[in-house]
Amino acid sequence: MDAHRSTTMKPERRAALFKEATREFTALGFEQASLNRIIAEVGMSKSSFYHYFANKTELFQQIMLQTMAPFAEISDDFEPERLTRDTFWPAILGASSALTSVVQNLPDIYDVGRMFHRNLYDPNGICQGLMEAPLALIMRLLEHGKVIGVIRVDLPTSLLLDSVLALAMTVDRWALENYENLSVAELETFQGKIVDMFMRILAPEES
Repeated sequence: MDAHRSTTMKPERRAALFKEATREFTALGFEQASLNRIIAEVGMSKSSFYHYFANKTELFQQIMLQTMAPFAEISDDFEPERLTRDTFWPAILGASSALTSVVQNLPDIYDVGRMFHRNLYDPNGICQGLMEAPLALIMRLLEHGKVIGVIRVDLPTSLLLDSVLALAMTVDRWALENYENLSVAELETFQGKIVDMFMRILAPEES
């Protein structure tokens, strides 16, 4: 994928723009956020802004895409169809731990995460496209998991998907408010317990 044209901005100027926009989108929501106020706060003219971004929507999406890029790389390398009964849950735990490591090296992730949840149900569907890849990956995991016998088959996959998504969103919102207060050791333990929660919901009942 070609780099977005805004990557030609001076890094510190782009970072300032993204930080102010994140604050505005989180505080007021996408619909009520003022582009004029955002660019005024960073001393940017409208002509300069529109040289890099088509509109407010593109600004929002670029903030999300930049922040989520390291997570997308981990997801892209994850191949559910290669997993076996023995490697399925350990692989998910490993991926979860890798994601946690990424979080610890992204100081802006908490602010951007709050922005995402603030606008998740925006009527413009501003976050809809961002959910397509994660949902597709989860669906592949569920479908393959059923085939190899590690995911329950007594419930429709669509229901399991909705259940996983609801729990994941709940955990994510909680984490945004509490992760920064957890030690590295606590985070490692926490990840294992979260994966265990999903496993208890999704694993077949023992006969």
